[in-house]
Amino acid sequence: MLGAALLSGMASAPAADLSLKTMRVGPLSRAYFSERAGHAVPLPLIIALHGGGSNGSMLARSTGLAEIGEAAGYMVVFPNGTGPAIDARTWNSGGCCGYAQLHKVDDVAFIRALIDKLVADGQVDRSRVFVAGLSNGGMMAYRLAAEAPELFKAVAVVSAVLDTAPESIVKGMPVIHIHGSEDPFIPFLGGVGPREATQTPRLSVARTVEAWVKANGADPRPELSEIADNVGDGTSVRQYTYHSKTDPQSVVLVEIKGGGHNWPGTTTPMVNAGRASRNLNASRTIVEFFDAHGGAAPAASAAAEGDTSGLPPGATPLPSNPPPAQPGALPAPR
Repeated sequence: MLGAALLSGMASAPAADLSLKTMRVGPLSRAYFSERAGHAVPLPLIIALHGGGSNGSMLARSTGLAEIGEAAGYMVVFPNGTGPAIDARTWNSGGCCGYAQLHKVDDVAFIRALIDKLVADGQVDRSRVFVAGLSNGGMMAYRLAAEAPELFKAVAVVSAVLDTAPESIVKGMPVIHIHGSEDPFIPFLGGVGPREATQTPRLSVARTVEAWVKANGADPRPELSEIADNVGDGTSVRQYTYHSKTDPQSVVLVEIKGGGHNWPGTTTPMVNAGRASRNLNASRTIVEFFDAHGGAAPAASAAAEGDTSGLPPGATPLPSNPPPAQPGALPAPR
Protein backbone atom coordinates (compact mmCIF):
# COMPACT_ATOMS: atom_id res chain seq x y z
CA MET A 1 0.00 0.00 0.00
CA LEU A 2 2.88 2.37 0.57
CA GLY A 3 3.53 4.52 -2.46
CA ALA A 4 3.22 7.93 -4.05
CA ALA A 5 -0.53 8.00 -3.56
CA LEU A 6 -0.03 7.92 0.19
CA LEU A 7 2.12 11.03 0.08
CA SER A 8 -0.32 13.22 -1.78
CA GLY A 9 -1.97 16.14 -0.01
CA MET A 10 -5.59 16.66 0.95
CA ALA A 11 -8.20 16.28 -1.75
CA SER A 12 -8.36 19.11 -4.25
CA ALA A 13 -12.08 18.53 -4.92
CA PRO A 14 -14.58 21.12 -3.62
CA ALA A 15 -15.52 20.74 0.04
CA ALA A 16 -18.31 18.22 0.60
CA ASP A 17 -21.76 19.73 1.16
CA LEU A 18 -22.70 18.12 4.48
CA SER A 19 -25.86 18.71 6.46
CA LEU A 20 -26.88 17.75 10.00
CA LYS A 21 -29.64 15.15 10.26
CA THR A 22 -31.27 13.49 13.26
CA MET A 23 -32.96 10.21 14.08
CA ARG A 24 -34.52 8.61 17.13
CA VAL A 25 -32.73 5.63 18.68
CA GLY A 26 -34.43 4.42 21.84
CA PRO A 27 -34.84 7.36 24.23
CA LEU A 28 -32.22 9.52 22.48
CA SER A 29 -32.24 11.83 19.49
CA ARG A 30 -29.03 11.06 17.61
CA ALA A 31 -27.33 13.21 14.98
CA TYR A 32 -25.09 12.64 11.97
CA PHE A 33 -23.60 14.65 9.13
CA SER A 34 -24.03 13.42 5.56
CA GLU A 35 -24.30 14.77 2.04
CA ARG A 36 -27.21 17.12 1.54
CA ALA A 37 -28.21 15.49 -1.77
CA GLY A 38 -29.32 11.87 -2.22
CA HIS A 39 -28.07 9.22 -4.66
CA ALA A 40 -29.80 7.55 -7.57
CA VAL A 41 -28.34 4.16 -6.63
CA PRO A 42 -27.13 2.69 -3.32
CA LEU A 43 -23.45 3.39 -2.64
CA PRO A 44 -20.84 1.75 -0.44
CA LEU A 45 -20.75 3.50 2.93
CA ILE A 46 -17.95 4.77 5.17
CA ILE A 47 -19.00 5.59 8.73
CA ALA A 48 -16.38 7.93 10.24
CA LEU A 49 -16.28 8.31 14.04
CA HIS A 50 -14.75 11.41 15.62
CA GLY A 51 -12.45 11.46 18.63
CA GLY A 52 -13.56 12.27 22.18
CA GLY A 53 -14.26 15.93 22.83
CA SER A 54 -15.12 16.55 19.18
CA ASN A 55 -17.97 15.95 16.74
CA GLY A 56 -18.63 14.64 13.25
CA SER A 57 -18.39 18.00 11.51
CA MET A 58 -14.98 18.70 13.04
CA LEU A 59 -13.64 15.33 11.86
CA ALA A 60 -14.98 15.93 8.36
CA ARG A 61 -13.42 19.41 8.13
CA SER A 62 -9.99 18.38 9.43
CA THR A 63 -9.39 15.15 7.51
CA GLY A 64 -10.75 15.61 3.99
CA LEU A 65 -12.23 12.11 4.24
CA ALA A 66 -15.59 13.22 2.86
CA GLU A 67 -14.06 14.67 -0.30
CA ILE A 68 -11.69 11.75 -0.88
CA GLY A 69 -14.35 9.14 -0.12
CA GLU A 70 -17.03 10.77 -2.26
CA ALA A 71 -14.60 11.18 -5.17
CA ALA A 72 -13.90 7.44 -4.95
CA GLY A 73 -17.61 6.58 -5.08
CA TYR A 74 -18.55 6.20 -1.39
CA MET A 75 -21.18 7.81 0.74
CA VAL A 76 -19.39 9.11 3.86
CA VAL A 77 -21.33 9.75 7.07
CA PHE A 78 -20.01 11.43 10.23
CA PRO A 79 -22.17 10.56 13.27
CA ASN A 80 -22.04 12.51 16.52
CA GLY A 81 -21.38 10.88 19.85
CA THR A 82 -23.20 12.12 22.95
CA GLY A 83 -22.43 14.71 25.61
CA PRO A 84 -23.55 18.01 27.11
CA ALA A 85 -21.64 20.21 24.62
CA ILE A 86 -22.00 20.21 20.81
CA ASP A 87 -18.22 20.26 20.32
CA ALA A 88 -17.38 17.70 23.03
CA ARG A 89 -19.13 14.46 22.15
CA THR A 90 -17.83 10.99 23.13
CA TRP A 91 -18.45 7.33 22.32
CA ASN A 92 -19.05 4.41 24.68
CA SER A 93 -16.26 2.23 23.36
CA GLY A 94 -16.17 -0.06 26.40
CA GLY A 95 -13.89 1.39 29.06
CA CYS A 96 -13.97 4.91 27.57
CA CYS A 97 -15.05 7.71 27.29
CA GLY A 98 -16.67 10.56 29.20
CA TYR A 99 -20.44 11.13 29.03
CA ALA A 100 -21.17 8.20 26.72
CA GLN A 101 -19.36 5.64 28.87
CA LEU A 102 -20.63 7.11 32.16
CA HIS A 103 -24.24 7.01 30.96
CA LYS A 104 -23.86 3.61 29.27
CA VAL A 105 -25.03 4.96 25.91
CA ASP A 106 -25.68 2.11 23.46
CA ASP A 107 -23.64 3.39 20.52
CA VAL A 108 -23.60 -0.03 18.87
CA ALA A 109 -27.41 0.20 18.61
CA PHE A 110 -27.11 3.73 17.16
CA ILE A 111 -24.72 2.74 14.38
CA ARG A 112 -26.82 -0.35 13.59
CA ALA A 113 -29.95 1.83 13.35
CA LEU A 114 -28.12 4.40 11.21
CA ILE A 115 -27.07 1.73 8.71
CA ASP A 116 -30.63 0.37 8.63
CA LYS A 117 -32.01 3.85 7.91
CA LEU A 118 -29.56 4.61 5.11
CA VAL A 119 -30.26 1.22 3.52
CA ALA A 120 -34.04 1.70 3.82
CA ASP A 121 -33.70 5.15 2.23
CA GLY A 122 -32.02 3.54 -0.79
CA GLN A 123 -28.75 5.42 -0.19
CA VAL A 124 -26.46 2.60 0.92
CA ASP A 125 -25.49 -0.90 -0.23
CA ARG A 126 -25.71 -3.00 2.95
CA SER A 127 -23.11 -5.44 1.64
CA ARG A 128 -20.45 -2.70 1.42
CA VAL A 129 -20.33 -0.88 4.74
CA PHE A 130 -17.02 0.22 6.31
CA VAL A 131 -16.16 1.93 9.59
CA ALA A 132 -13.26 4.22 10.49
CA GLY A 133 -12.45 6.14 13.65
CA LEU A 134 -9.99 8.44 15.39
CA SER A 135 -8.96 8.06 19.06
CA ASN A 136 -12.15 7.37 21.09
CA GLY A 137 -13.88 6.97 17.73
CA GLY A 138 -11.25 4.41 16.73
CA MET A 139 -11.92 2.51 19.93
CA MET A 140 -15.62 2.61 19.05
CA ALA A 141 -14.85 1.35 15.55
CA TYR A 142 -13.02 -1.61 17.08
CA ARG A 143 -15.94 -2.30 19.43
CA LEU A 144 -18.33 -2.31 16.47
CA ALA A 145 -16.05 -4.64 14.49
CA ALA A 146 -15.75 -6.99 17.48
CA GLU A 147 -19.39 -7.05 18.56
CA ALA A 148 -21.23 -6.56 15.26
CA PRO A 149 -18.89 -7.89 12.54
CA GLU A 150 -21.82 -8.80 10.30
CA LEU A 151 -22.33 -5.08 9.62
CA PHE A 152 -18.93 -4.30 8.11
CA LYS A 153 -16.55 -5.28 5.33
CA ALA A 154 -13.46 -3.75 6.96
CA VAL A 155 -12.37 -1.39 9.74
CA ALA A 156 -9.82 1.45 9.87
CA VAL A 157 -8.47 2.89 13.11
CA VAL A 158 -6.25 5.91 13.75
CA SER A 159 -4.56 6.61 17.11
CA ALA A 160 -6.60 4.06 19.08
CA VAL A 161 -6.48 0.52 20.44
CA LEU A 162 -9.00 -2.10 21.47
CA ASP A 163 -11.05 -0.79 24.41
CA THR A 164 -12.68 -4.17 24.98
CA ALA A 165 -10.98 -7.47 25.73
CA PRO A 166 -9.26 -9.13 22.75
CA GLU A 167 -11.56 -12.09 23.44
CA SER A 168 -14.51 -9.87 22.45
CA ILE A 169 -13.55 -10.37 18.78
CA VAL A 170 -15.92 -13.05 17.54
CA LYS A 171 -15.01 -13.01 13.85
CA GLY A 172 -12.10 -11.91 11.69
CA MET A 173 -12.24 -8.77 9.56
CA PRO A 174 -9.76 -6.81 7.41
CA VAL A 175 -8.12 -4.15 9.58
CA ILE A 176 -5.87 -1.17 8.93
CA HIS A 177 -4.39 0.49 12.02
CA ILE A 178 -2.49 3.81 11.83
CA HIS A 179 -0.64 4.95 14.95
CA GLY A 180 2.13 7.34 15.95
CA SER A 181 5.11 5.87 17.79
CA GLU A 182 5.18 8.94 20.08
CA ASP A 183 1.45 9.11 20.85
CA PRO A 184 1.16 10.89 24.24
CA PHE A 185 -2.45 9.85 24.88
CA ILE A 186 -2.63 6.22 23.69
CA PRO A 187 0.98 4.99 23.81
CA PHE A 188 2.15 2.72 21.02
CA LEU A 189 3.59 0.33 23.61
CA GLY A 190 0.54 0.51 25.86
CA GLY A 191 0.14 1.74 29.42
CA VAL A 192 -0.69 5.26 30.59
CA GLY A 193 0.06 8.14 28.24
CA PRO A 194 1.84 11.18 29.70
CA ARG A 195 -1.02 13.46 28.59
CA GLU A 196 -3.86 11.07 29.44
CA ALA A 197 -5.97 12.91 32.04
CA THR A 198 -7.81 9.81 33.28
CA GLN A 199 -4.55 7.89 33.87
CA THR A 200 -6.22 4.84 32.31
CA PRO A 201 -3.76 2.21 31.04
CA ARG A 202 -4.28 1.20 27.41
CA LEU A 203 -3.61 -2.00 25.51
CA SER A 204 -0.56 -1.84 23.27
CA VAL A 205 -0.83 -1.47 19.51
CA ALA A 206 1.00 -4.78 19.10
CA ARG A 207 -1.50 -6.70 21.25
CA THR A 208 -4.39 -5.07 19.44
CA VAL A 209 -2.97 -6.02 16.04
CA GLU A 210 -2.08 -9.53 17.22
CA ALA A 211 -5.71 -10.07 18.25
CA TRP A 212 -6.91 -9.27 14.73
CA VAL A 213 -4.13 -11.27 13.08
CA LYS A 214 -5.23 -14.27 15.13
CA ALA A 215 -8.94 -13.72 14.39
CA ASN A 216 -8.16 -13.50 10.66
CA GLY A 217 -5.93 -16.58 10.62
CA ALA A 218 -3.16 -14.46 9.11
CA ASP A 219 0.55 -15.24 9.08
CA PRO A 220 2.02 -13.57 12.21
CA ARG A 221 5.20 -12.73 10.27
CA PRO A 222 4.49 -9.42 8.51
CA GLU A 223 5.91 -8.02 5.33
CA LEU A 224 7.76 -4.78 6.07
CA SER A 225 8.03 -1.65 3.93
CA GLU A 226 9.06 1.92 4.71
CA ILE A 227 8.91 5.52 3.52
CA ALA A 228 11.49 8.02 4.70
CA ASP A 229 10.75 11.56 5.87
CA ASN A 230 10.21 13.16 2.47
CA VAL A 231 8.69 16.41 3.74
CA GLY A 232 11.04 17.18 6.63
CA ASP A 233 8.50 17.07 9.46
CA GLY A 234 10.42 14.62 11.65
CA THR A 235 8.24 11.60 10.89
CA SER A 236 8.59 8.53 8.68
CA VAL A 237 6.30 5.64 7.82
CA ARG A 238 6.76 1.93 8.48
CA GLN A 239 4.11 -0.53 7.30
CA TYR A 240 3.61 -4.10 8.55
CA THR A 241 1.37 -6.15 6.25
CA TYR A 242 -0.04 -9.46 7.51
CA HIS A 243 -1.21 -11.88 4.82
CA SER A 244 -3.84 -14.58 5.09
CA LYS A 245 -4.47 -17.34 2.56
CA THR A 246 -7.26 -15.31 0.98
CA ASP A 247 -6.22 -11.70 1.62
CA PRO A 248 -2.79 -10.14 0.91
CA GLN A 249 -3.77 -7.21 3.16
CA SER A 250 -5.62 -9.04 5.92
CA VAL A 251 -4.21 -6.78 8.65
CA VAL A 252 -2.10 -3.68 7.99
CA LEU A 253 -0.30 -1.72 10.70
CA VAL A 254 1.05 1.67 9.66
CA GLU A 255 3.46 3.01 12.28
CA ILE A 256 4.16 6.75 12.05
CA LYS A 257 7.63 6.92 13.52
CA GLY A 258 7.93 10.19 15.43
CA GLY A 259 4.21 10.81 15.02
CA GLY A 260 1.81 11.77 17.80
CA HIS A 261 -1.91 11.44 18.50
CA ASN A 262 -3.19 12.73 15.18
CA TRP A 263 -4.81 11.80 11.86
CA PRO A 264 -1.83 11.93 9.43
CA GLY A 265 -2.38 14.47 6.68
CA THR A 266 -4.87 16.42 8.80
CA THR A 267 -5.29 20.14 8.16
CA THR A 268 -5.80 20.91 11.86
CA PRO A 269 -3.55 18.83 14.15
CA MET A 270 -4.70 18.26 17.72
CA VAL A 271 -3.26 20.56 20.37
CA ASN A 272 -0.49 19.08 22.57
CA ALA A 273 -0.79 15.78 20.71
CA GLY A 274 2.63 15.61 19.06
CA ARG A 275 3.56 15.65 15.39
CA ALA A 276 0.91 15.20 12.70
CA SER A 277 2.78 13.53 9.86
CA ARG A 278 2.54 14.89 6.33
CA ASN A 279 4.39 11.86 4.95
CA LEU A 280 1.10 9.96 4.83
CA ASN A 281 -2.44 10.93 3.93
CA ALA A 282 -4.52 8.75 6.27
CA SER A 283 -7.81 9.50 4.50
CA ARG A 284 -6.52 8.39 1.12
CA THR A 285 -4.78 5.37 2.64
CA ILE A 286 -7.99 4.25 4.35
CA VAL A 287 -10.09 4.67 1.20
CA GLU A 288 -7.57 2.64 -0.81
CA PHE A 289 -7.68 -0.10 1.85
CA PHE A 290 -11.48 -0.16 1.68
CA ASP A 291 -11.29 -0.26 -2.13
CA ALA A 292 -9.10 -3.37 -1.83
CA HIS A 293 -11.76 -5.02 0.35
CA GLY A 294 -14.88 -4.73 -1.76
CA GLY A 295 -15.41 -0.96 -1.73
CA ALA A 296 -16.04 1.34 -4.65
CA ALA A 297 -12.95 0.61 -6.77
CA PRO A 298 -11.48 -2.63 -8.17
CA ALA A 299 -9.38 -4.58 -5.69
CA ALA A 300 -5.86 -3.26 -5.38
CA SER A 301 -2.91 -5.43 -6.21
CA ALA A 302 -1.05 -7.27 -3.49
CA ALA A 303 1.33 -5.23 -1.37
CA ALA A 304 4.85 -4.88 -2.69
CA GLU A 305 7.35 -7.43 -1.49
CA GLY A 306 9.60 -6.38 1.35
CA ASP A 307 11.57 -7.51 4.35
CA THR A 308 9.47 -10.04 6.28
CA SER A 309 11.66 -10.08 9.36
CA GLY A 310 10.31 -6.97 11.12
CA LEU A 311 7.68 -7.04 13.84
CA PRO A 312 6.03 -3.94 15.31
CA PRO A 313 7.48 -2.63 18.57
CA GLY A 314 6.12 -4.56 21.53
CA ALA A 315 4.94 -7.51 19.42
CA THR A 316 5.12 -11.04 20.74
CA PRO A 317 8.47 -12.53 19.64
CA LEU A 318 8.19 -15.38 17.16
CA PRO A 319 10.18 -18.62 17.58
CA SER A 320 13.24 -19.17 15.40
CA ASN A 321 12.42 -20.72 12.01
CA PRO A 322 8.67 -20.90 12.70
CA PRO A 323 6.56 -23.35 10.68
CA PRO A 324 4.08 -21.99 8.14
CA ALA A 325 1.24 -20.21 9.87
CA GLN A 326 -2.02 -22.09 10.29
CA PRO A 327 -5.42 -20.42 10.69
CA GLY A 328 -5.54 -18.98 14.20
CA ALA A 329 -1.90 -19.87 14.92
CA LEU A 330 -0.60 -16.83 16.78
CA PRO A 331 1.54 -16.72 19.93
CA ALA A 332 -0.55 -16.05 23.02
CA PRO A 333 -0.70 -12.31 23.85
CA ARG A 334 1.42 -11.20 26.76
